[in-house]
Amino acid sequence: MKESRQSLKSMAVKQVKTTWRRIVTDIPAPGSVSAIESLRAVEPNSMQGMPPILWKEAQGFLIRDGFGNQWIDLTSGIVAANAGHSHPRIIEAIHNAVDDKLLFSYAFPTETRKKLLEKIVFLSPIPDSKAILYSSGTEATECAMMLMRRHGKNISPKKIGILSFLDSYHGRTLAAQLAAGKPDDNDWIDRDTVFHYQVPFPFCPRCPWGKEKYNKCGAYCFDKCKESLKERGIKPENIAGIIAEPMPGWATWPIPRDFSIAMKDWAEQNDILLTFDEVQAGSGRTGRFFAHEYVGTVPDLITLGKGLSSSLPVSAVIGSKWLMDIPLPGEMSSTHSGNPVCAAAALACLEVIEEEHLVEASEKTGAVVLERLRQLQDEFPEHFYSIHGRGLFISAHLKRPQDDKPDLEFADAIVNEAICRGVMMFPTHRGFLKIAPPLCIEPQAALEAVDVIRDCFIKLKDL
Repeated sequence: MKESRQSLKSMAVKQVKTTWRRIVTDIPAPGSVSAIESLRAVEPNSMQGMPPILWKEAQGFLIRDGFGNQWIDLTSGIVAANAGHSHPRIIEAIHNAVDDKLLFSYAFPTETRKKLLEKIVFLSPIPDSKAILYSSGTEATECAMMLMRRHGKNISPKKIGILSFLDSYHGRTLAAQLAAGKPDDNDWIDRDTVFHYQVPFPFCPRCPWGKEKYNKCGAYCFDKCKESLKERGIKPENIAGIIAEPMPGWATWPIPRDFSIAMKDWAEQNDILLTFDEVQAGSGRTGRFFAHEYVGTVPDLITLGKGLSSSLPVSAVIGSKWLMDIPLPGEMSSTHSGNPVCAAAALACLEVIEEEHLVEASEKTGAVVLERLRQLQDEFPEHFYSIHGRGLFISAHLKRPQDDKPDLEFADAIVNEAICRGVMMFPTHRGFLKIAPPLCIEPQAALEAVDVIRDCFIKLKDL
């Protein structure tokens, strides 16, 4: 089995003190090791893939442990703290909700849930919208696929298939896993037997159909996807819906507009519904409130999560009334959906994103970060396959100079070295660096973090 744990051996590192970064101990901090060891003793290996830093406090775009160290955060936790960590408005909303002595409400009506849903529906580009709240992005995924299948089954009992893209991610529950991933010999899921089908994602830097670069060929690419379905005997009359990330987290590459338009046209011609999963890329992350604004297509359903609250567990599914109202009372709810404390946090988060102009900040700061990263690519071209993104949703894909294959070890080594220098990142184990700080990050802090990544390159590139 592949070892995923980070070493708990403390290493002496150079001390750092800047406006935003502070490293004053060995890494991991010696005082944290026993606590991390105790945690590892009671939770499974699957929780042990992150760097061994014992978080104590996160505020704005800074993360602190309890031993005097402070990091610039390029993770937003896991692309979640869009409004920043521990925003005072969000904390105040949570405190007020707790003081109201209503910690749980199930589906019973509450004023806070009403206000949050009104805000989400107001933001929705889908005509005549309704929305429902859940706790996690994967719950939202399951709900969206259930709605698409319920609609398909109303057309034909056989119209229940779900189409998704290879290398996508939609959550950890069963249907979400069926829609995600990349089938291979080690995969435990036989998708076709449960009517889940996948086609390649149109990632132009590595075109699945062999083209050297994008040349207004999105429609051609989607035609190739249709051909692959036909060759496997998969007919559109058996497909209820498509679920796609308009800008996947691993690629930070938007679906080409002409591909998206061709996909939507085909879906409409065949009574197939389209869901855009915006759990990672939504809520202002990409310099637009919805990432699908880049792809020229309005879907039938939208899922949101993570940055929707920048704190407590909240997700949402948005769709037209006629579709959202298909399930009868009691058929589409969840124990903690619309939790009043979580809903208060999400409502405050959306207000902060709007009032502090964080969507615009994401676009502007992301542009300067991307420019600085491309300077790094120009300096070390042999180590980069591609760099791209929108807003503060950026990925730098590294390659091995000798054979152009993804450089998994080098990418993860850069992450570990950056943490020793006061920049918090997470390893992807897939050969790319993910740059996704809170949208409130100071541009100079973001550029300082990229300069730290450059220093890591200089130290590690020849090792």
